Parts: sequence; C-alpha cells; structure tokens
Amino acid sequence: MKITLAGIEFEELKEFTMFVNSLDLFGAVQLRDSIKDKKGNILIKDNVNIKETTLKKLESIPGQFESKFRVNMTSELTGRIKKVLTAEIMPGIKKSKNEFISILYNNDQSSIVSTEGLINSAFYSNDLVLVLYKIMLEQKDFFQHIVSMGLMCLGTVIQKNYNIKLIHRYAFLTGLFSDIVFFRTDYWRNSNLDETLMGKLAKLNGQIAQNVAMPMQIVSAIQNHVVKGVYIVDKPDPMDFNILNQNPFLENVPRETGVSDDYELVDNEHYDEIVKILTESLKITRFISETYKRISGADNVAEKLVVMFCYNVERGIFNQEIANPMIDRFKEYEQIVKRTRKIAELENKCTYPPSAWAYPKPKATQILCKNKVIECPHYIGGWDINVVTAQEAVGYVGTALKPGSYPKCKLEKELGELKE
Repeated sequence: MKITLAGIEFEELKEFTMFVNSLDLFGAVQLRDSIKDKKGNILIKDNVNIKETTLKKLESIPGQFESKFRVNMTSELTGRIKKVLTAEIMPGIKKSKNEFISILYNNDQSSIVSTEGLINSAFYSNDLVLVLYKIMLEQKDFFQHIVSMGLMCLGTVIQKNYNIKLIHRYAFLTGLFSDIVFFRTDYWRNSNLDETLMGKLAKLNGQIAQNVAMPMQIVSAIQNHVVKGVYIVDKPDPMDFNILNQNPFLENVPRETGVSDDYELVDNEHYDEIVKILTESLKITRFISETYKRISGADNVAEKLVVMFCYNVERGIFNQEIANPMIDRFKEYEQIVKRTRKIAELENKCTYPPSAWAYPKPKATQILCKNKVIECPHYIGGWDINVVTAQEAVGYVGTALKPGSYPKCKLEKELGELKE
C-alpha cells in the first residue's frame, strides 16, 4: 500500500482486498481508474462501488490484468478512516502514560459536548486523514507521541471557555503537527530543548502543516512557539537534518482534482487572538512534553510536572491567563503549588536577577545569592551555604546552580511565613 497526499494505491490485489476487508468497504469503495485486462476489456469500472464478487473474479484470473488499484477518496471512505483514527486516539485520554493529560480531561471546563466527536471532526480534509492514517499504519509508537502532543495542547485550551469558533480543533491539530517532521525517525524520543535546534524543527513542522493546507493560525503557532533564551540543556542528542528533510510530507504533492474538504477550517475574525492562544498553549505543551521525557521514570511524575510548570509560570515564562487555570485543576497538589508560587515570587524580587536562588527546591528552606553580588542590599555575609551537588534548573528552564559556596539572601526571611 502506498499512501501519499495524492491518495491511496495498491500494486497487489491481495493487499487491496485486505484493505477493503479491514475497513469493511465492500460496496463502499471505488477506484479512480478502471481495471482492464490485457485486451483492453474493462473488469472494474472507475468511480463505481466495488462488490466482493468482483474482487473474487479478479482472484480467479491472476496475471491477466494490470495490478494497480488507485483508490477514490470518497467521503464515505474518508469517514471510515476517520473512525479508525479516532478509535486509536481516544484511549490516550483515559489511559495516558502521562497522568498530567488525564487529569486535565477529567477537569474539562470548556463547552465540549463530546471529545470523541471533536477529534473525529478535527480531521477535516483528505490531506489530514491520509497523513495520519499513513503514520498510524507505519509507525504506531510515533503516532501515539503526536497524539499525546495534540491531546496536551487541547487539554491546555479546554481549561477555559473561549467564545471562538473551532478553537478546540485548532488546538488539537496544532499539537498533533508540532513534531510531525520526526516521522520515520526516533528523534522524537530525544530531549530537544536546545533553542537553536527547536527553532529549526519548528520551521520544518510548520512547513508540513502548510503543505497539508492547515490554516495559517496553526502554522504560525507551530513555527513561533519556541521560548527564547530560557532553556538549559547539555549538548543535544545528534540529529541528521538530511534524514529529516526526506520526510514525505515536506514535499508539496499535487492533489487529485475533485477532492473537497468536509468544511473550511477558517476563522479570520479572531485571527490574532487565535494565534496567541495556540502559540502559548503549544509552548506549554512543549515544556510538559520535554520535561516529561526527563522525569518519566521518577515517582510522583504528575506532581513534579505541576511543580516545575507552576514555578516557571510564576517566573513569567508562560502566559498566566492560560497557564493558571490548568494549575488550578490539580487540587491534590494545592499546598505544594502554593509554596512553589511563593518561592518563585521571592526569586522575582531579586535586585540583581537571576541571582536569588531558593534552595533546595521545591521545599526550599534557604535563599542564596547565586551570583554572589556583594553590593546587593539583600546580601548576607558570613553565613555562606555550601552546595555539594549541582542543582538543575526547575523544569530545565532558566539557570542551573553549580556546586560551591554561596552567600545568603535576606529574602529568605519571607520563607518562614510559609506553612508546610
């Protein structure tokens, strides 16, 4: 089976028959070209629904016809494939490996009546259906990864009610295509927090989204969601862009004429607002996804994600209007969230940022001066803190702390106001 943006085709009768059987398409599938025998007699007419008996007749005369079956992408066929895709995606909400996603959907604050119906209708064009069907069949583990990105991005948006048509479909598709360039590679498993690398990948993912006729709001969000100047990471895992540039969806393939979308996914009335919401939601999605890769084997992963996310929201890395409604859904972590917010607030009071460093996080009992600014009015001499083990930036955003001796900061007094 060959799937491209131009459609689906088969070069073997057996494979075509298996496809028809798997989707229960007898009486509902058509070919774009007639099947003829070697004398030119028509065995199967184009654009006519194929019966099971017709294929059995072909099986009885092997070698007597050209074995090339180019499937006609009818609305009925597209509908069948959409149901298959949706059925593969839905378990990811209730049984997600990342508990963070499940909690968001259990606390949906939006007006969505049916998440399943929303996802099914999000596949609004043949292009989308073909791309996702190809990925699902060829690389199911990667398919589940992009689904997680889509569900996380949608899960971010459903924490508020937006009076914007199709915003939920936009959000799901934005996340779904944010890593699409990794198809046929294992690079999606890497930690990709290097800022320059993330920028290059964002451009390629946006190009693919544009190739499959995504609205420019989605393309813009994908290409511009990298948070500048904040990610801290060691040397990134090697990545061959020659391989990435061979992604089959980077090629703008001519479409078959007569193929139409179910509806136009366009809302130009709220263009700027949509771009802002999608970009901020994808920033959050990227942060959660990349952080999860690093801590997925730890205990209490959801709690750690909430703490890391909350801390960086308070530090001003993410938009609070979009982020705080998410954090508020994690009621069981209310106390540690409150403490984390206070710690970030105190660090933000630093006269020489980013010098103030609450230590050790997340249950800090001291605040030290990372940059040892003697002239600072908050500087406390003679009571230095000895840090033995390097401390990573919370959520791998911001600055890290190396081992060494550091002076104390007067902001530490305000930590005493916090209750465990």
